[in-house]
Amino acid sequence: MSAAALRVVPGPEVEVYLRDQRRRGLPAVFDLGCGGHKTAGAFGVDAIRLPGVDLLHDLQARPYPLPDDCADEVVLSHVLEHFAEPLAVLEEVWRITRPGGRVAIRTPHYSGPFAWKDPTHRRAFSSESFGYFGENGYSYYTRARFRTERVRLKYFMEEEQWARPYRAWARLVQWVLDRHPTFGERFLCYLVGGIDELQVTLEPVKPGPPEA
Repeated sequence: MSAAALRVVPGPEVEVYLRDQRRRGLPAVFDLGCGGHKTAGAFGVDAIRLPGVDLLHDLQARPYPLPDDCADEVVLSHVLEHFAEPLAVLEEVWRITRPGGRVAIRTPHYSGPFAWKDPTHRRAFSSESFGYFGENGYSYYTRARFRTERVRLKYFMEEEQWARPYRAWARLVQWVLDRHPTFGERFLCYLVGGIDELQVTLEPVKPGPPEA
């Protein structure tokens, strides 16, 4: 039986969170695979009981105990690289995100130093990886459909922990990446030590209501 055919039974903690967010006029944000660093105001889901985790659930087990179209935003911060089947994860994300909602993804770029240093990483991504959800001709592997709102190639050497000369260099690299991402990814990345991270924003594309 497919995950889509299984009945989704949300737990009481999910229902309480959704009700409270609606009452307060706040968006429902679900941080999947949140670990110990959950997004502020979000409902945290993880397979390991850590501070901030609201629901204990393995993201490899589908369907997730979350209702259809319940999320205004889904956060996947350094999560997708840990799965052998990221398509399955994104299909569930597509199911639970409402039309007009957003999916915020952070994941290592294939060229960066963080892509393969963690032995639990199963894969890495490029700026074009998320076009396989309805935006290119190879999208027949999944029923999930997203529109890519934003993709940023992030070079972290501009962060404050680096000495000033490194930060000046990194800001120049980041300036080039922001304006010429294709050039940066195809030619520049290995010359500058790799692009650290992809920052991606997706919007789910869902069928509208049937015509009268």
